[in-house]
Amino acid sequence: MFPQEWALLQNNLGNAYVDRIRGDRAESLEQAIAAYELSLQVYTRDTFPEEWAMSQNNLGNVYSNRIRGDRAENLEQAITACELSLQVRTRDTSPEEWAMSQNNLGNAYSNRIRGDRAENLDQAIMAYELSLQIYTSDTFPEEWARSQNNLSDAYCNRIRGDRAENIERAIVASELSLQIYTRDTLPEYWARSQNNLGNAYQARIRGDKAENLEKAIAAYDLSLQVYTRAAFPEDWARSQTNLSAAYGNRIRGERAENLEQALAAYELSLQVHTREAFPEAWARAENNLGTAYSNRIRGDRAQNLEQAITAYELSLQVCTRNAFPESWARSKHNLASAYCDRILGEQSDNLRTAVDLYQEAAQVFTQEAFPLSWAENQGCLAEALINQASLTDNSDDLDTAITLLKEALEVAVPGSPGFIDSQYRLGNALSRRFELNQNANDLQDALKAYKTALDAISPEHYDREKIWQALPTTQSVLGSRLVREGQWQEGLQLLLNSVRLLSEGDDQLAHANALYQTGRAHETLSDWDNARLYYRDALRLYEHLNDQPGIAQSRHGLGSVLASQGYFKKGMAELQQARDLYQQLDRQNRVREVDNLYQAAQRAEQQLSEVPA
Repeated sequence: MFPQEWALLQNNLGNAYVDRIRGDRAESLEQAIAAYELSLQVYTRDTFPEEWAMSQNNLGNVYSNRIRGDRAENLEQAITACELSLQVRTRDTSPEEWAMSQNNLGNAYSNRIRGDRAENLDQAIMAYELSLQIYTSDTFPEEWARSQNNLSDAYCNRIRGDRAENIERAIVASELSLQIYTRDTLPEYWARSQNNLGNAYQARIRGDKAENLEKAIAAYDLSLQVYTRAAFPEDWARSQTNLSAAYGNRIRGERAENLEQALAAYELSLQVHTREAFPEAWARAENNLGTAYSNRIRGDRAQNLEQAITAYELSLQVCTRNAFPESWARSKHNLASAYCDRILGEQSDNLRTAVDLYQEAAQVFTQEAFPLSWAENQGCLAEALINQASLTDNSDDLDTAITLLKEALEVAVPGSPGFIDSQYRLGNALSRRFELNQNANDLQDALKAYKTALDAISPEHYDREKIWQALPTTQSVLGSRLVREGQWQEGLQLLLNSVRLLSEGDDQLAHANALYQTGRAHETLSDWDNARLYYRDALRLYEHLNDQPGIAQSRHGLGSVLASQGYFKKGMAELQQARDLYQQLDRQNRVREVDNLYQAAQRAEQQLSEVPA
């Protein structure tokens, strides 16, 4: 056998190993690399330039998909091999082969770990678009469809440019590929395009979010008609993972059932994506499994969170900062969120751990490299600091949280979930800081943040109820303060609005507090009749809830108003009950206030005859 024939045989053997379905996938790819490298012992650039370029191209392709070895280094090897092939394969001399190498170079840059992520993706897009200068739908329909499909994936992940527009381009590219890739003629490639189309719809910003997720689920389900576990185990597992994520985010249907569907699909994907065979995919699936357990409604909440923490920690065994910095940061961020919600263990310890983890994630999720992830991480870190401040009354934590949230809002897309969450958290931080320093500006800014969040919210956003409740609650506190500061008309309007809104909700304690604050406002304005009515309404609700501090303050206010109206005996009876409760609650400053009122009522009664009720 001539050396040239032997080299060709080695190259073809490499191709066969790449396409092999049976056997261990990782081992098949190692065999392919070995075969291509053997061919290059004969195919040198000087003696067989075209064949040398072919083997370099093939080697680049297999290094892009290699499972063993360091993933980052494999991709560098892939880029080097593709670029070497392009030294010989030029557009003028070998247009078809040049386009093939450009497509493979795009794949390597699309997955590249080293270097700037945004730049890598733009390099990938440029390479795919170069390949499409040769690959047209008329002359090379299959290759054109493949490059369109790859372009869709790159645009879906693109960082630079307008995010919404990038996703629209991804959808268009996938749909173009499906003009060629039909289930009957090219089922495997059709399934791949359906999978990418699902990814694009899942990430889509424009259009109705609920409908986009339904389209994503439908596309993944279509891909799984071809991607069976028996025929395409790796692709089947990938589609299961993507389907899981879509069910985890799904808006339609029952939330609890959607999350169960997500968990089931992740567990299925892990039957194929094992740590030994597919370590990167395994780690990604473990991370997503953790998210599903974090959000799970059914089962024991504490146990679900422990399982989430375990899954995130498993993913970090493979996703190290050096090997997979973006995935490492994502798992750190998710682990921090699980610790924020954790039920077992000391809350203060859990929050400290969460803050440390968010700060670690921020080392990779920088504003320049990952603006959206950076903003999300900023917001979650701020929330952890707000919760920590609630335990320690540390105003420095609140100041830091407010700064972080304002920075995040500078880059957040108005109306997006990140924008809404940051506004809500900003309202929480400002409300908490008001409790510590009693600065009315903080309370006014908190109300503004809550209103901005509520105005931007869409029905599918799951935090709507929390924001809705926060708005009237803050209105109540601010309204009461404005009345005391002389801005009685604006303050009373806020109070009455908060009472109306809270009466329609299910937070009865917040409603009772608003009634009490409105009673105080009317008392400040010497509107005794309305003050008495609101205090009585608040008292009835507090008694229904068995809220002792609320009962005490309502009787305190009611007693003060009755005495002011001349109903001294009734007023003193209410004050005595309030004093007894304050004594039980060890509120000595309030005990002294009631004693002073009681003594004043006694003196007034001695001077005047009690007016009949």
